[in-house]
Amino acid sequence: MESRPSPKFADDNAQAQSADSCKDAAKRYALSLVDRVESFDSNPLHSAAYLTYLAKYLKAPFQRPRRRHHAIENPNPASSRPFLVRYSIQEDISPEIQPYDDPHQWVNLPSSSDQNELLFLTGRPSADWLNCIGSKYTLDHRFFHQHLGPIISGYGHWITGCINPDLPSRSLQVISLRIPTVVTVGSQGRNLHIKDLEVAREKCNAQLRRACQAVQDSTAAEAGRSMIRRLEIFDGSTIVVEQQLTGTIVHRPNNLWTIILWSDAGHETDHTYIPIPSTKDFAPVASDLKFCPVFFENEFVTTSKPLIPRQDEVLHKKQPLSLLSCHYGVTLDWSTPLTAQSPLFVLTELFFFQAASILQLLNTLERVLSEMTERCDFPSYEHTKLEMTVQYDYIRSSLSRLEQHCSDIIIFLRNPPAKWNGPDPAGQPSTTLITTDFEYLLSRTRNLFKTCESGKSTLVTNDAIQKAKRSALEAGLVTQLTKTTARLGYIFVPISFGDMSIWIWAVTVVPMLIVCLVIVEFGGWIARWWRGLGKKENKVNAWERDRYKDKGLGPALSSENTGG
Repeated sequence: MESRPSPKFADDNAQAQSADSCKDAAKRYALSLVDRVESFDSNPLHSAAYLTYLAKYLKAPFQRPRRRHHAIENPNPASSRPFLVRYSIQEDISPEIQPYDDPHQWVNLPSSSDQNELLFLTGRPSADWLNCIGSKYTLDHRFFHQHLGPIISGYGHWITGCINPDLPSRSLQVISLRIPTVVTVGSQGRNLHIKDLEVAREKCNAQLRRACQAVQDSTAAEAGRSMIRRLEIFDGSTIVVEQQLTGTIVHRPNNLWTIILWSDAGHETDHTYIPIPSTKDFAPVASDLKFCPVFFENEFVTTSKPLIPRQDEVLHKKQPLSLLSCHYGVTLDWSTPLTAQSPLFVLTELFFFQAASILQLLNTLERVLSEMTERCDFPSYEHTKLEMTVQYDYIRSSLSRLEQHCSDIIIFLRNPPAKWNGPDPAGQPSTTLITTDFEYLLSRTRNLFKTCESGKSTLVTNDAIQKAKRSALEAGLVTQLTKTTARLGYIFVPISFGDMSIWIWAVTVVPMLIVCLVIVEFGGWIARWWRGLGKKENKVNAWERDRYKDKGLGPALSSENTGG
């Protein structure tokens, strides 16, 4: 009689085979990019040499011996953070939310064949996570590159010009959102000197460069930790953290799709990941940080449950973008069929969140500009500080980037790429309301840009007036010095004539000194009086000529004057 394996043994064997198959698929996904990159020598026009850094990062888990800094790829479950949050979208019900912190556990789960999906990737990646996600959805490597490229733009490669291929034909119709978060440091109204602000900004940039180097070199690559692209310091109490959210869509059989949104914000329980500059002004208040919240006008009673309910976690201390991946969809009406069919409808809340974040940034910049205008108001020329133009240029640079970003979003909303259309293009949701919001934000951005230009022009004008007043004052001092020198000259010039008695010297000097004083002190008045006499005499002569002309004596008078 032939023995048959037990059901439990059969299930374990099937799971082991599935795990090996998924691992092999992930390895093939990583090595396929390596082959593409290494084809530069034989086929330089069609290789992907600019993805060298990504190829090295993805193949690192399969190298032997395994690199030490990749030990985090098998994290300790007690300290691991969720990197992937899956939303199963169905009609008429709210989506099911499931977080995952183990890539191999997630990739071995059976794919949903009758549901659309929304995947949130949160924070810093790991090579295992990217290989598993890429192999499961046959994801183009350039999607990972478009999210990581700006962070690793300093990579020492000769082809850094291709680090972010954003031409429409090469962008894979990926949407990239730069989401600002306003953070209050200490108490309001901490106005710092421009030099102190510049030192703090440079220290922040140095910390960000080191953090990007950690991602680039895969050192301490703990999946799920937050990443920061840019940090701007506008005054002593306000900083703005900029993070990116990159999204793409993968179409599956049976008209199904999966939206993948990769956010820089991870699952943080505090704000220690924010690089506060270690200066005398910011170090004492480094622990006194408050995130500016983002509020939604929620018209629906049913809301999604928290991702990881914890009693010791205070939500109002968390970054709003970090909460978005856990509580997404609370303002969407999941009971409508359009929600489960249209990818653009699912993205509606994301665009509203982006608009609210930009509005907070514009309100902050408007307050900062208002305070700057009050401190250097016209016409306080004597208090004008030309170094304030550095602050205006700093804000103008931020507004210029924001203006370009709003314009890109408006272009996307007005004409969404075909890849983001649902199975029924005629039934796509209207984006007019969202487009109107971003047009309003674009208008406000341009108005603040004009305010910066006007403020800088006023500073330059005030400085020019201040220099003119200083020049006039210096000219007056030179005139006084000239007068004093002339007086002393008339006193001491007679001494150079040789030996003379004191009486001869006095008789010579006193008249000369009197003449000098009259000329120096009253010369201008005498000149004006003399010119006035000349004008008066001319007027009298003209009056007499007119009077004689009226009496008919003009020719006779002319003959007399000529001696006729």
